[in-house]
Amino acid sequence: MKKEGSKKYLQGRLLLLLCTFLTGVAVIITDLLIGVSGAETVLLKITGVVILSCLSFYIPDLTHAIGKSGRIYHKRRELRFLKKLFLMSGSVKPVDYMQVVNAMYERSYYYRQDLERIMDVLRKSSIDKEDFFSELLEESADLDSKLFYEKLSIGFLYDFDLAVRNIEADFVQEKRAYARFIKKRVNFIHIIGITGLFVAMAVLLIYMLQPWLKSMNLQFF
Repeated sequence: MKKEGSKKYLQGRLLLLLCTFLTGVAVIITDLLIGVSGAETVLLKITGVVILSCLSFYIPDLTHAIGKSGRIYHKRRELRFLKKLFLMSGSVKPVDYMQVVNAMYERSYYYRQDLERIMDVLRKSSIDKEDFFSELLEESADLDSKLFYEKLSIGFLYDFDLAVRNIEADFVQEKRAYARFIKKRVNFIHIIGITGLFVAMAVLLIYMLQPWLKSMNLQFF
């Protein structure tokens, strides 16, 4: 299946390249026939068509990369929101596990399928919940999701308050990491500013010394 998918993907990219090249050639021929451009510019236009065709071959990869980065960004935002929702729902005592998961399920998009599976497992007493969460952790591709599901398993299987404290600790670490990032950014801006100041002072000094240097050269000659 993967080989067939990659083969179709390659065929689509080659088709896009061919369409771009043929369209460019058709435009060049049309310009020659109606006299819009002369023969001296044909070589330049053909070169442009070839370059554009080669670039079109990588357009699917570019769009895929942009879409993937967008999905990762929105998925992280959703995970952060689900953590906050978990804390808010878990602060109401006594804790209703199904209500907590259902609240996250109704407001999720990327994690909706996994949360639905968790709800089904919590409803059924015949399923081994520890095995289910172990499989869920193995299936999780990214580390953030895996850590989140691990905290959910702690809350639903062992100690809910411990899971709440762990998620609160995540937010504390996140704030510290963001503070370190801001500090590094400020330090970098300071370094750029100081470097720019020294460069400006050096240029100003050279400009001020230029008449004196010219007079020294005249006296020497």
